[in-house]
Amino acid sequence: MKDTIYVIDTSGFIVDIRLPPTSIVTVPAVVDEIIDRNTKLRFDLLHDGGLSVDVPYKEYKDIVRSTSISTGDDTVLSNTDIDILAKALELSKRSTVILITDDYAVQNVAAILNIKYQPAATSGIKKKIKWELRCTGCGSVVRSGTECPICASEIKRYRVK
Repeated sequence: MKDTIYVIDTSGFIVDIRLPPTSIVTVPAVVDEIIDRNTKLRFDLLHDGGLSVDVPYKEYKDIVRSTSISTGDDTVLSNTDIDILAKALELSKRSTVILITDDYAVQNVAAILNIKYQPAATSGIKKKIKWELRCTGCGSVVRSGTECPICASEIKRYRVK
């Protein structure tokens, strides 16, 4: 039987999720985001109790990036988000993994990758969503950027129906 591993995003440390420290994993980029004293103290206590901080493998980061492009979430995912998803994907190959995050884009990509997730303090997403970047002026769909290459209007992210 596989053990359950909890991969925790920054929000899990902020809201003080209560889990056995030996079953918690996070990534260095999450540790770098912990800046307030109470959250740092919670992290330190968990780390002293057995929480691991692991770097994700590049191959899993590449899968996450590719998946986030297909959902349209690539424009809003940070490098930390990519790392936490990659580590959850990597660990899910050998264990039962639950990703703890309040980030809706992270939850959306996790759902596509069949990674179980649990929000730390929010209600979480209700269904998978696909996004596209569209020009507010001419309506052209673009792959990236903030300004339309055709008419120079602003680019916004829209939900694909």
